[in-house]
Amino acid sequence: MIRFMSDCLLRVSEVVAVDVEHFKQNTLVVERSKTDQQGEGVALYVTNETRKAISQYREKAGITHGALFRPVRRGGHIQTGRLTDVSARHIIKKRAADAGVDGFISGHSLRVGSAVSLVKAGASIVDLQVAGRWKNSQMPAHYARAEMAERGAIARFKEREFDN
Repeated sequence: MIRFMSDCLLRVSEVVAVDVEHFKQNTLVVERSKTDQQGEGVALYVTNETRKAISQYREKAGITHGALFRPVRRGGHIQTGRLTDVSARHIIKKRAADAGVDGFISGHSLRVGSAVSLVKAGASIVDLQVAGRWKNSQMPAHYARAEMAERGAIARFKEREFDN
């Protein structure tokens, strides 16, 4: 679930709504979201590693249709219902703690972290806006402001001036 959210910059409400049937080859079709209230849908790329992990999870859990992410009861019993927003947030916080991540962690942390990672890899604000399905550039610019400053005009031009 965590890899999946990171790959697709998914919101918690979007990841818990994913059904097995929403996968089309290398993409996930998000049928409805915060920024798509009309339900036009959008296809998002899922990396090869994440597709493998989801395939292994589905095989082990015996999930062939319906909700992809489901509650697990004691003894590892997978339920037929859908994972809730609250449970997904709890899983994210628990996995972050298990990995030794300190500080504030929320269900939105993966979305923000992926945005920052994309900027570090050279993505533009427009790239972020498209990948994260933001209606305007304000939020992705806010999330990436520190990384963007390191790549901004002052960093590119003034630092070159002092290097010469």
